[in-house]
Amino acid sequence: MPSPVGHTLAGLCGFIPARQRVPKRHQLKLLLASVAIANLPDADFLPGLLLGNLGAFHRHGTHSLIVAAVFGIFVALLVGRWQLNRIWWGIWAAELYASHIVLDMLGADPGAPSGVQALWPLSQQNYISPITLFAQFDYSDSGLGMVRTILSPQNFWGMLRDFIIMTPLVGLVWLFSRAFRERRVR
Repeated sequence: MPSPVGHTLAGLCGFIPARQRVPKRHQLKLLLASVAIANLPDADFLPGLLLGNLGAFHRHGTHSLIVAAVFGIFVALLVGRWQLNRIWWGIWAAELYASHIVLDMLGADPGAPSGVQALWPLSQQNYISPITLFAQFDYSDSGLGMVRTILSPQNFWGMLRDFIIMTPLVGLVWLFSRAFRERRVR
């Protein structure tokens, strides 16, 4: 599974095309929202943290493409209050949320069961890609050692790998967004 670094860079990929749809004074808020949405499926760690087992609920309901669609509908309803294009922002939010699930499916996951419950609640089956781009990110220690675990050499190299894989994607999104914007100006 990618680290928070990989998911944060995916959030940046979502921010780049959306930033031109909001005034400059709101772009920092949009950037923070983009990063939060891209990392939102991992909020399932919070109940596990309270139970002393970070992985107790990880990769289940919050890692569902159906939940991503419901989240998109929620955002569409929310932005309607601000007179924004509901369809565009709803699709944007659902895609950004779903990016987390897709990236997790492309990550190493040696633990059983491997993958994510991408079709929950319709199916409890776990899905994972046969292609592994991202290293496993270890969250296993839920005590005070969690910080030490997150900063372990294995996780450090995983975060570096995420950075190396995702940074060119951020650059491509920026280039395509810029080219599209310039074409619209003409």
